[in-house]
Amino acid sequence: MLSDSDQERFMRLWTSAQPAVANYVHALVRDHGAAKDVLQETALVLFRRFADYDRQRPFLAWALGIARFQVMGLQRDAARSRVAFDDELLAQFTDTWAELAPASSDRSAALQSCIERLAAHARRLVQLRYFEDLTAEQIAQRLGGNGPAVRVNLQRIREQLRVCVERQLHLDGEMS
Repeated sequence: MLSDSDQERFMRLWTSAQPAVANYVHALVRDHGAAKDVLQETALVLFRRFADYDRQRPFLAWALGIARFQVMGLQRDAARSRVAFDDELLAQFTDTWAELAPASSDRSAALQSCIERLAAHARRLVQLRYFEDLTAEQIAQRLGGNGPAVRVNLQRIREQLRVCVERQLHLDGEMS
């Protein structure tokens, strides 16, 4: 069992790395439920093996390595899946993701912050389109409206979010 200080250290490292690991897993595992399961199993393996963690290595690289093996296990279990990556491709993807993850995590955090600042109706449109994966027509039916108007609103919201994210990243870069 880990000491209280080791548990706290693990939580700090995992909290920092989790968004990048989650994005990595979701990029490889298209089924949302399966990706959540892989991410949860990755966290458990990381916690159980934290005593073995080499503190000279970046935690994110170690976490991505564990996540890679969890994804491979999922692929072995679902051998009939139409999409399967060979081990070499998966290793290359993992290495590349480790390099790109910090910038991706910053962008994701900025996007989340910008979504939270949207007006309630705009947030609802984003939720329906991108989190519930509804079409513009389905959103229009649910909210009462028409598809073309929903598409125009979503385009305006995307532009608003793009500007907000760029502004947020610029401000964060200046403060670093």
